[in-house]
Amino acid sequence: MFRKSRKRKVRKFYKSKEKKQKSSKFLELIIIFLTFLLLIYGFSFFRKISQSAATLKLTQGEEPISVRTQILNWSQEEGLAQRLADKLSEVRVRNIVYDIIQVGNLEHSKAEQSFILDRTTEEEASPSKIALLTAQALGIDKENVVCRKLKNNYQQIELTLIVGRDHQRLLE
Repeated sequence: MFRKSRKRKVRKFYKSKEKKQKSSKFLELIIIFLTFLLLIYGFSFFRKISQSAATLKLTQGEEPISVRTQILNWSQEEGLAQRLADKLSEVRVRNIVYDIIQVGNLEHSKAEQSFILDRTTEEEASPSKIALLTAQALGIDKENVVCRKLKNNYQQIELTLIVGRDHQRLLE
């Protein structure tokens, strides 16, 4: 009649384990790294948006004009073409934005004065307005703006700036 009461065994389907410290630290490092990458991406996106908005507001409602430019150093000073390319990319002449395609040196002879070659018009024609505005902004005389169209202009160069020995006034 009387049976012994048996204690029921309670079986746990899970076991409580201690959390491993290594895996949690690894996950924390991954989260911190991904957050850092997200912040960098957000900053670069904001910067690009703000720069493009500033570029579009160059003049009163006019579209910016991109001018493909080649700069060649015909003076004896090394690195002059690159310094002038850096300056020209910062210069804003009305709504003209200079896209520097090529920077290089000319070896054979030396030019006394700097000049601009307008690559968009024929030799008999007068220089374009863009070439004249660029010459005015850099302090080059209008007489030193020459029209010379390239036959095989694969890079679609519109202006070539030849830097002569009078380069000091160009860098001012």
